[in-house]
Amino acid sequence: MMNIMNRLINLTLIISMSFAIFPVLSDDSEIEVIEVRAQKRVQPLQKVGITMAAFGEDQLKELGVTDVVNVAANVSNVQVNYGLGNNFFNIRGLGLNEFTSNLDAPVAVHVDEVYMSKGFMTGMTLFDIEHVEVLKGPQGDLFGRNTTGGAVNFFTNKPTSYFEAGVNIGYDNYDTFTTENFISGPLSENLSGRLSMYITEQGEGYYYNTTRQDDEGAVKEKAVRGQLLWENDEGTSALLSIHYGKDKSELHPYEGVGNTLPDGSGFCPEYLNGTVQGDNANCLRGLDLIFNPGQDVSQYYPGENDPYTTQNNLSFDVDNESLGGLVRVEHQLDNALFSSITAYEQFSQDQREDSDGSPVTSVEVYWHTEFKQFTQEFRLASDFDHNDWNYIVGLFYEHDDFDNADYLTAYLPFNGLNNYSKYNQKVDAVALFAHIENELTEELRLISGVRYSWEQTNLTGGTYKGDGLKSINGKEQPVTITGIASTAANLSDGGLRTDENVTFKAGLEWTPQEDILYYGSISTGFRSGGYSVAFAATQDELTSLEPEEIISYEIGFKSTLANRSLQFNGSIFRYDFQNGHIDVDAPNSPVPITINAAEIETIGAELDLQWVPIDGLKLTSGVGWVDAELKSDLTLKTGIGEVQLQGNRPAFNPKYTYNGQARYAWDLNNGYDLIFASDWSWRAEQYLEVNNQPSNLIDDYWIVNARIALESSENDWRISLWGKNITDTQYVTYLNDLPAFGWLLRGYGAPSTYGATFEMKF
Repeated sequence: MMNIMNRLINLTLIISMSFAIFPVLSDDSEIEVIEVRAQKRVQPLQKVGITMAAFGEDQLKELGVTDVVNVAANVSNVQVNYGLGNNFFNIRGLGLNEFTSNLDAPVAVHVDEVYMSKGFMTGMTLFDIEHVEVLKGPQGDLFGRNTTGGAVNFFTNKPTSYFEAGVNIGYDNYDTFTTENFISGPLSENLSGRLSMYITEQGEGYYYNTTRQDDEGAVKEKAVRGQLLWENDEGTSALLSIHYGKDKSELHPYEGVGNTLPDGSGFCPEYLNGTVQGDNANCLRGLDLIFNPGQDVSQYYPGENDPYTTQNNLSFDVDNESLGGLVRVEHQLDNALFSSITAYEQFSQDQREDSDGSPVTSVEVYWHTEFKQFTQEFRLASDFDHNDWNYIVGLFYEHDDFDNADYLTAYLPFNGLNNYSKYNQKVDAVALFAHIENELTEELRLISGVRYSWEQTNLTGGTYKGDGLKSINGKEQPVTITGIASTAANLSDGGLRTDENVTFKAGLEWTPQEDILYYGSISTGFRSGGYSVAFAATQDELTSLEPEEIISYEIGFKSTLANRSLQFNGSIFRYDFQNGHIDVDAPNSPVPITINAAEIETIGAELDLQWVPIDGLKLTSGVGWVDAELKSDLTLKTGIGEVQLQGNRPAFNPKYTYNGQARYAWDLNNGYDLIFASDWSWRAEQYLEVNNQPSNLIDDYWIVNARIALESSENDWRISLWGKNITDTQYVTYLNDLPAFGWLLRGYGAPSTYGATFEMKF
């Protein structure tokens, strides 16, 4: 590893020195300087020794970014995993693909520096965004737990001391109306406020259901945020921010792909070799065929191979509600800044899904979650502008209360048809951290950090078998189909686990020239342990998970060249995992369970380029490579027999990624600018399950978006015509392979959409 690193260091030196003599093209063709808070203080992006990407508000609008999927598509080695109606970031092959929603993701998401521990918390808070930062690699010292893959930080716009307001209205070909508006300004001499809101009403879903003769998958969301900012002349400020959101959408339904021969005698060959696509008369889905031979099977393959044509008998309804807020207090001392961030979040989730994707009742799931989170962080940061050494020290506390009640009806190989999963999970976490930067010379800086973390997880409840329960939280649910009775056997009385962890970072930053930075680091991180509890069929499947631990070795460079018209950045990394969390299919469970995979080894590299060759034209490009492998000798029992996992590639882990953007602004010389823009991304083939079977290998795919806009030269209004996924690529974002139960489920990304947006600022 050291020989490889030395060679790559030499290579990056040669490449950077070569670009240092790149010819100067234009003084006006400069790349915008983006300031970030990746190290909990404001710094220029190119001065931070972390591999990362950042997008400012203007760039987000130019790209037409409306959700986290658009952000991920424009960053190398980053994508989004879809599951349970939530989107989870995946960085360098690390992301959440667990079925159990009480587990934490390995990529931490923060909104205004508040940790959002569950994926469902972020959806209704991501509007009126100032900028986004994507940090790659473990961030164990400053951000702590659940950053083995990295962190994604969203920052919203704050109240202004001057009046401003804005309106953004959009409409697309699926009868989708969107609006995002704000008003901001002074309320008194020391007090300012900001009110922002957004609404999305989709009249027609992307999917058409032939069973229920209706479209489905429509998005219906609304949210509002109010903020008050008080500042005085003595260096003290206090920010109060409160947000509320409501989601009455329909989840994107699954395409149910059969794997069973019509006579129920075994698996069809197309499933075993991975060639089955959509409807197939030779591959039927659902155990209903086995239990009810001779039934009319035409409903299983109505002749539709379009993934946006579905046959599920149950709609994927959602009724979610979010409420939260924060109080941020800062006070400038003589040589340091004190910060306190107090935050509270609560989320209520009700949703249902047809988990077999077929027109008959085979597996249907009803979810209910009540989640509350309180966090507190205190920080003291020295004045980084005037000292040879600086520090950030802090204390963090978090308390989570997770109530979950899920109900499943299914043909299962154990007593009864109903399966009820009910549990409460409480988590308390405390951390102490310190981050120190020493200026060894004018060119060389030593970075060091350490964090002590303690957390306790207390889970009570578990999975109940049988049909003794007919109602959840007062809401009537389906009764059993056969009337088979059984005792409600509790598969778990819960558990209490306490974990401690010390994570660190040690690195060097070398700046031989003003606009060239080389950096290298060794850092560690961990992902919280816990319990995988949803719908376990046996006591063994109620697994207690050890914390996932990672040690990372990384070197990289950042360069700004050719009169600031060119940025060229690159990095290489190696990860070594212990107790890595992986999602696997159990032979007797209708849902995946999470286990510890012991050792995983990952190596990879990234190159990113931004170039402004002439005034008005901007080109960007990014390429990523990741090679990951399970090293442990693991054998998995599945519905098709035992599968050896050693040597397999983790799920959602494409070996190569590529993304690019092109934007040209044409000055019409009459007070208007005409903007032409396009962005594109490519993901190599990847397995969506760790067993690496042909049935869960998805092909590589391209996504191309385009936009044309007319705007005023003063940037106070803009009208845009846009298209997303203009090639109408059909690509899989979710997969659940359950061979023993007769089907393979696929979820797809959005088809081609096009529309118009009007923006105005006052």
